[in-house]
Amino acid sequence: MTNRLTYLLLAFVLIIFANGCGEDEDPLIENEEEVITSVTLTLLPNGGQGTVTLSFSDPDGDGGDDPVFSTDGQLEANASYRGQLSFANATGSIDAEIIDEGVDHQAFYQTTGGLAMTLTYLDSDQLLQPLGLMTEISTGVAGSGQLTITLRHEPVKGPLVTISRPDLAGGETDVEVIFDVTVQ
Repeated sequence: MTNRLTYLLLAFVLIIFANGCGEDEDPLIENEEEVITSVTLTLLPNGGQGTVTLSFSDPDGDGGDDPVFSTDGQLEANASYRGQLSFANATGSIDAEIIDEGVDHQAFYQTTGGLAMTLTYLDSDQLLQPLGLMTEISTGVAGSGQLTITLRHEPVKGPLVTISRPDLAGGETDVEVIFDVTVQ
């Protein structure tokens, strides 16, 4: 009887141990920040002016070779443009991913120096909050300055978070690029 009780006790301990060592549920996979090596802002004129493209490329990422900035076309004073922002990495465009995960992304635009430019969001995420891949851009008088484009990951979106205030959005910065811009 003692052997039988010992075997039953041993079997009971093994069953408890086996259940306790089972696999945990699948881990939650977080939406990681994007790796972005290319940013392009294409400005399509709403009038007679020509298309303007601002590009940033840093194929090797942080460190290594310096990034390459380029501007194709000329921004005109007192003009209106429709902006299309695009992001890519070594595997190609990630715009579709950013749109699909729109509630987790928001692009911001800040101007400094003598750059007279007004920007307005034209697109939104699935919850009708600003996304920022499409914008309306109006230039003012001739001048030059910098246009900073920031893509935030997991921002807190709301009425106080405007197109030029990424600091109010929180979240993490996926990419931030500063373009030197001249309006003639």
